[in-house]
Amino acid sequence: MQIELKEKKKVVDSKTQDVEKLIETIQQKTKIAVDSNTEASAKKIVVQDQARIIEEKKSKADSALMKTLPAVEAAAEALNNIRRDDLQELKAFNNSPVHVKIVCQMCTVLRPTDEKLCESWTGSKKMLGNARLLDLLKEYPKDKMTEKMYRTCKKILKDNKKHNLTVENMKSKSTAGKGLLVWVLAILPYYEVAKDVQPLRERDKEMQKAQMKTEAELFDLSELIKFLDKELKVLKYSYQKAKEDLANLQEQAGQMEKRITAASALIGGLVGEKSRWNTDLTELRSSRSMIVGNSLPAASFLTYMGAFTVDYKQKMLHNNLLIDLKNRGILVMDDFNITKLMSTEVDIQKWIANGLPSDDFSLQNGILTMASSRFCLCIDPQQQALSWIQKLFKNYNLTTKNLQESDFLKHLGLAIEFGNPLLVEDVGEYLDPVLNPILGKRIIMEDGHKTVLVGDKNVVWDDNIRLFFCTKLSNPKFSSEVMGKVNIINYCITTEGLTGQLLNTVISHERPVSYHLSIIFCYQKYNFPSLLPLLD
Repeated sequence: MQIELKEKKKVVDSKTQDVEKLIETIQQKTKIAVDSNTEASAKKIVVQDQARIIEEKKSKADSALMKTLPAVEAAAEALNNIRRDDLQELKAFNNSPVHVKIVCQMCTVLRPTDEKLCESWTGSKKMLGNARLLDLLKEYPKDKMTEKMYRTCKKILKDNKKHNLTVENMKSKSTAGKGLLVWVLAILPYYEVAKDVQPLRERDKEMQKAQMKTEAELFDLSELIKFLDKELKVLKYSYQKAKEDLANLQEQAGQMEKRITAASALIGGLVGEKSRWNTDLTELRSSRSMIVGNSLPAASFLTYMGAFTVDYKQKMLHNNLLIDLKNRGILVMDDFNITKLMSTEVDIQKWIANGLPSDDFSLQNGILTMASSRFCLCIDPQQQALSWIQKLFKNYNLTTKNLQESDFLKHLGLAIEFGNPLLVEDVGEYLDPVLNPILGKRIIMEDGHKTVLVGDKNVVWDDNIRLFFCTKLSNPKFSSEVMGKVNIINYCITTEGLTGQLLNTVISHERPVSYHLSIIFCYQKYNFPSLLPLLD
C-alpha cells in the first residue's frame, strides 16, 4: 500500500506538470489568436477602403465613356443605312470624289479588316472589296485603336481641311461615304476619351489585383483564426480533462492515505486473528484433497436429482453416493452440504431478496436453476419459481412468453441473438419439436459465427442465453426424450418448505420489535443519547 501511494503521488506530480504545460500552451495560442484577429480586422478595413476607391474610379471612367456612346451608336445606325451595293459602287469608281477618297483613306488607316493596306485609293478599293466590311465595322474593337492611327486620321483631316469634309457635304457625294464618315467621326472622339480613361482602367486593374491579394491574405488569416479557435477548444478541453484527472488523483491519494492509516490500525487490532487464520489455512489445504470427492456428488446432484423431493435427494446423497465414495477410499468432507458447496452467502441473500424461500429444498432448487448446463424445466404448481425468476432477471431484459403465442419464435430468436433471458410459462407435458435444436444446443458455424436453427432460419447464437420453462402441472409425466433435453426441477412446496416460509414470515415481523427493545434497554442501562436516532 505504501508503494502504491508513492506511485500515486508520482502520477499526481506528473499530471500537475502536464496541467502547467497546457496552461502555458493555451496562453501562447490565445495571444496568437488575438494578434491574428487584430490583423484580420485591419485587413478587412483596408479591403473595404480599396473596394470603395475602386468603385469610385470605375464610376468616373464609366461616366466619361458613357458620354461618347451616343455618337458611337449614331455611327452604328449610319452603318445600318449602308448597303453592300453602295460599297461595291464606291469600289467601282476609277476616279472617285475626293471626299470619298479621304474617308476611305482614314478607314484604311483604322484597319477594320485587320489588314495592313497602303493609304491610297488602291488600298481603299481592296478594303471595300471585303464582303464582311460592314460587319467588321460594326464589330470594330474600339479599345484596340492606337495613338498612331488616331494621329494619322487627324493629320488627314487637317491636310484636307480645304475640302470642307462634313457629313452634309458627303451626303451629296455618296450615301456609303456619308455612313463611313459618320463612323470615323464617332470613333475618333471615342478614342480621345478612352485615351484619358485608359490610365484609370489600368489603375483600376492594379487596385483590383491588390484587392484580390489583400482578400486572399484576409482569407488565409480567417482560416488561421478558425484553426486556432479549434485548437484552443481542443486544448481547453484537454486542460479541463487534465484538471479533473488531477483532482481525482489528488482525491484518490488522500483516500489512500486515510486507508493506509485505517489499515495500519486494523492490522494492529487483528494480530489476535492470526491463529484463526492459520487454522483456516490448514483447513483449506486439507480440503484440496477432497476436491474430487466433493465434485462427484455435486455433479450427480446437478445432473440427476432436480426432479426428486428433498427427502429422496438427501437419501441419495448421504445414504448412497457419499457412503459409496468413502467405501472406495475417495475423500469427502465430513459435514458435506450441497448448499454451502455450490453457492455463497451473497448468492443466497440475493435469491432470498428476490422471493426464493430460505429452506434447504428451495435453495437447492435455486442452485439447480442457476448452475445447470442444460435449460431448466420447473415443475411449479404454486408459481414460486415463475415469480422468483421474473424478479431475479427483471433488470436483464427478461421476456415472459407462452408457447401458444403467435410471436413466440420471434422473441425466442431475439433472446438467442442478444443473449437475453426468456421465460416460457404454462408448458405442458410435451415440448414443441421446433425447440429441439435450441435445447440440444446444435450449434452450426456459419461465416465465423455460431448459429442455431430457430424455425426455418439460422439465428446467431449468444452463449449468454438463459432459457427457463415453467409448468403448472403438479405431477406431469414427461417422456424420456424431454427429460434428456432439459433439467427438470421440482419446485412443489413441501410441508417442511412451507413451515420454513411461515417461520421466516413470523421472524421478519418479530425482528424489528426485538431490535427496538434492545436499543431501549441499552439506552436505559448505559445512558447513551446517541442511540435515540436509531429508534426513528
